[in-house]
Amino acid sequence: MKATTTAVFVALSLSAVTATNHTACYNYFLKKDGCVFSAAAADQRCPAPVKEHSAPVKAFHAKHKATQGVFSISDGEGICGHYNSTTTAGVCLWSGSEQENPTLESAGWLNGPPTVEREYISKGKVIPETVKYAPVLDGCCFDTKSLAEGCFDIAVTIKLFNEFNPTQKEIESGMLEGGLIWDFDSLYGKSLQQAPV
Repeated sequence: MKATTTAVFVALSLSAVTATNHTACYNYFLKKDGCVFSAAAADQRCPAPVKEHSAPVKAFHAKHKATQGVFSISDGEGICGHYNSTTTAGVCLWSGSEQENPTLESAGWLNGPPTVEREYISKGKVIPETVKYAPVLDGCCFDTKSLAEGCFDIAVTIKLFNEFNPTQKEIESGMLEGGLIWDFDSLYGKSLQQAPV
């Protein structure tokens, strides 16, 4: 009896220790949609949408479209470590509503370095040939405390900005117009090490 009680207590303790602290954006989509695209947990992952294709192509489905023009970020010491914006392709995701004293519960997409290894990004329509893959390098505030805005936003390094072949107008303004469509590189249960937390 004593051994059984101890085993049950240890099992309960282990499950409490391994519980995942999800970010505010993860919880936002779980509450809003009942699922999270690219989630590691199968019971929380949104199912793949049915898509019809007239020719065989690799299908991509993106969940997030930036709510504003996408700007480039400069070099620096980011949440995930130091990076060089001109030589490294990477992205900056929303760091959350609390900028002064952030907590795990207030973290946008990032709750520690690195939350996610990489994600895929596309400008305009998601066409497999135009998709870029880049690591998450930093967190940005995007001048918003709103989950409905911040959880969708993304900024890119100068190198990644240039890989999208910006127009002269975009180069001059430093903004990719029309936003980017992006998601974590773990759609439909593939590459779970890339899944959001």
